[in-house]
Amino acid sequence: MGDRVSISFKNGDWESVTLFSHWGGTEFVEDAQEYAAALPRDRRAAPLDRREPDTVMVDFIRHITKNLVKVDGDLYLGADPSCGDNSDNGHYIIKLGLGEG
Repeated sequence: MGDRVSISFKNGDWESVTLFSHWGGTEFVEDAQEYAAALPRDRRAAPLDRREPDTVMVDFIRHITKNLVKVDGDLYLGADPSCGDNSDNGHYIIKLGLGEG
């Protein structure tokens, strides 16, 4: 049993690896969308400010695990959405591009 889902971040043609959550469900997706909406929008600054998907994924993982003593079996990474189980809620692409929202 679970509430499986996966997400990736995308900016233009550049898409991050996929993050899978066994228990997160649609609330996990909402958290990722809120996180992405709060990111700075600056094309000239650091990779996170430029919304580079790989860097955004690393920082999102930091964001959701910062209060945990250890990361247990809920989260894992895959190269793409077919590399894990998102059978309950599917895969969501969180768009990061300037103007993509």
